[in-house]
Amino acid sequence: MAKIREQKLAEDLYIKGKKTAKDISILLGVSEKTIGGWIDKFKWKDRRNALLSSGQNGLESISNLICIYSEKLVEMENDPEAKDEQKIKLVDALAKLNKTKDTFEKEYRIPYNTYINVMDLIMSDMISKVDAKHSLAILEFFENHTNELALKY
Repeated sequence: MAKIREQKLAEDLYIKGKKTAKDISILLGVSEKTIGGWIDKFKWKDRRNALLSSGQNGLESISNLICIYSEKLVEMENDPEAKDEQKIKLVDALAKLNKTKDTFEKEYRIPYNTYINVMDLIMSDMISKVDAKHSLAILEFFENHTNELALKY
């Protein structure tokens, strides 16, 4: 069961987190060779490349449209003959594009649950290697850190 959990975390870190096999190996305490085997076996590299190219192209296109529409809106504001109805449609289109851009950008962040799972693995490993006094300090830090993140996101 633990292997499946580590494999899922490794997959998220590799594909969405854009981490290297070596980084994942260190974070999860799984050999780099095992991580490399998973990358090849489950074709994570292809999936990461597809995600990166589609996301970057999409984000680039949206950003370009926002620039074009913004320039057009400025032109319309300076044109006394421009109709308010056209301006409203353009503002609406800009709002929708900005919302889509925000969604794209959020998809490239490491998911909160993945971050918490990785931090849990790190903290558990640290606690097992230190004395009781330091274990309590580590647990307190982890709890405070997690609470701050929960309030932030």
